[in-house]
Amino acid sequence: MIKTEIYYFSGTGSSLHIARELQKRIPGTKVLPIVSFMHQEYIELQSQTVGLVFPIYLNSTPIPVREFIRKIRIKSDKFIFAVTTNCGYPGRVDLYLEKLLKERGKNLDAYYTIKMLSNSPKGLLPSFMIKQNWASTITKEVISSLEKEVQKELDIISKFIIGEEKNIGKDRPNPESTLYKKLYLLLHSPLQWNAEHTKNEIGFYIDSTCTGCRICERVCPSNKIKMDTGKPLWQKEVHCYYCYACFNFCPEQAILVKNYSHKNGRYVYPGVSAIDIAAQKNRGEIH
Repeated sequence: MIKTEIYYFSGTGSSLHIARELQKRIPGTKVLPIVSFMHQEYIELQSQTVGLVFPIYLNSTPIPVREFIRKIRIKSDKFIFAVTTNCGYPGRVDLYLEKLLKERGKNLDAYYTIKMLSNSPKGLLPSFMIKQNWASTITKEVISSLEKEVQKELDIISKFIIGEEKNIGKDRPNPESTLYKKLYLLLHSPLQWNAEHTKNEIGFYIDSTCTGCRICERVCPSNKIKMDTGKPLWQKEVHCYYCYACFNFCPEQAILVKNYSHKNGRYVYPGVSAIDIAAQKNRGEIH
C-alpha cells in the first residue's frame, strides 16, 4: 500500500539519491519524477503524506518544481514535507515554498535541507564568479565524508516524516508577519520571475571532442537540447532548468561553459547514471 509519495527533481543525482534513501527508510513510499508531470494540466496527489525533493537553485526552487506545485490538487489534511539539497548556500527556500503552497490552499508542514556538493563551477552566478578550481575540490575523501553526514541526517529526517512532525514556524515568531519573510520574498520575486519567464543562456558550448553520442540530449530534463547535424544545439526558445546535467554527463567533457573551459573533472552523484536522469522524462518510477 502506497502511504507516501515523494516527487523529485534531479539534474546530476544528489536529489535523486536523497529520494531513494528516504524511500528505503519510509515504509510504503513511491518515488516519482516531477519532470514527467510537466505535460499534465493538473496533478492529483494520492497519498496521505507527500514529499518534494529537489536541489536549491538561485536560493529558491527550480522551474519544474514551481510548475509542478501550481498544477497540484491537494487536500488540506495531507502532510506535506520538502527536503532540499544545497551546496552551502541554503537560503530560506521554505519561505518561498510556503508561498507557493498557500496559493494552492495548503501549508508546508515540514522542511529540511541537506548539504551536498556543487555540480557546477558557475551555477547561475555571473561569469566573473566562476570557481576555476571547482573540479579539484571534489575528491573521493570529500564525497565519502559528506555521505556519512547525509546518512545520519536522513535517519533523523525519515523518523520525523514517519511521525508527521511539523517544524515550520518553530524557529521564528509569527512567520506570517515577520519583516524578514516579507523582505526575502520581495527580493526573490524579480529573480524567480527572470529565471522562469526568460530563456537566459548559461553559455554552454562544445569543443572538437564531441562525438555526437546524444547523452546530453537524453539527460536534458527540459528538452532544450536537440541534435543538429550530429551536434547538440541549445534551443533558444526552450527554457533551461540550470541543472548542468548535459555538462556533467558528457563522457568526453566536450560540453563547456562560458569562461570555464577546463576538462579536469565533472560531478555526478556516485551510483546515479545518465539513464536514471533521462528516465525522469518518461515517468521513470522507482518502486
